Formats: sequence, structure tokens, C-alpha cells
Amino acid sequence: MKIITQNAAYVQKNDLAYLNSYCYDLFIPASIFTKAFNKDVTIIDDTNRYEFLEFNLPEEIEFFSSLDWMVDFSSIKNLTEKELIDLGQSVCQKRDDLAKRFNSMSEDERKNNMFMISQVELLDFKILSIRDIVWMKQGRLKIKLPNGIDCPTECRQETGIKKLIKNVFNRK
Repeated sequence: MKIITQNAAYVQKNDLAYLNSYCYDLFIPASIFTKAFNKDVTIIDDTNRYEFLEFNLPEEIEFFSSLDWMVDFSSIKNLTEKELIDLGQSVCQKRDDLAKRFNSMSEDERKNNMFMISQVELLDFKILSIRDIVWMKQGRLKIKLPNGIDCPTECRQETGIKKLIKNVFNRK
């Protein structure tokens, strides 16, 4: 997930890992690699995948703004759960259409269009990112947003068993 503001692009480490793995044909500003991977070996796992890094140089903001496979939280945070599911299904349809087109090619055509495999994988990633936002809104996934970035009310509400337990113990 990314969050684009006027002065910064906030990008989750999970997205940076995909950027590094699947976008080998893009010109990525060196400052992005320096900020994301230069200090120590960065292992991205379940303990840190949802953490955001801030990128504030104009070329960094422009670069991240141009990546349509990264879900921009700012643009979809106010969508309802149904609208998010519809968006996810639309991305699934694009992914399936692309996979069918690739699979219908001859072997020589496939060799010349191997980039399509990466495009399918990036669409898979986008679907998972949309799922994460649905889970976040449902209270099933906690993601700490950068300072100054607001989450709709439903992102902060407890759901399910946690809500039930809190309601039982908060009664007078």
C-alpha cells in the first residue's frame, strides 16, 4: 500500500519488496534504494511488512504515484466494503484476461512477452493489498498509518470477539 500526499509518498515495506522483485525493467531512483535497503540487510517478514517508509523527494513521489499496481490508500480509504470487493473483482478480471491472453500465445510469442508474467503477479499483489484494506476496515488487521494520515472510523472500530469482550467488561 502507498499513501501519496502533496509532500511525501509513504510506502509499505511489503510493496518495496515487490518493487525490487518484479519491476526490474523500471528506472527506480537511486534514492529509493538508498532509503529502503542501504543500511543493513532488510528482511521483510510478518513483523514489519506493513510498516511505512517515507519518501519526500519530488522524483520519489512522482515515481510512486506512477505505479498503478500499488494500491493508493488515499484514493480508496472511503470506499465501502462492497465497493472494495467490487474493485478487487475488477482487478481479478484484468488479471484473468491477461493470463488467458498469455496462455493463448504460441511458445515463441510467450518468450517475447515474458513481462506479462510479472504483470499478472503484480495484479495478484494488488488484489492482496485490497484484501488487506478490507481486513483493516473490519478490524481484522492492524496497520499503523504514518502520522497525519487519517483512517475512516471503521478502521478504528473493534469487531468480532474483541468487541464483544470489551463490551462485556466495560459494562457498569
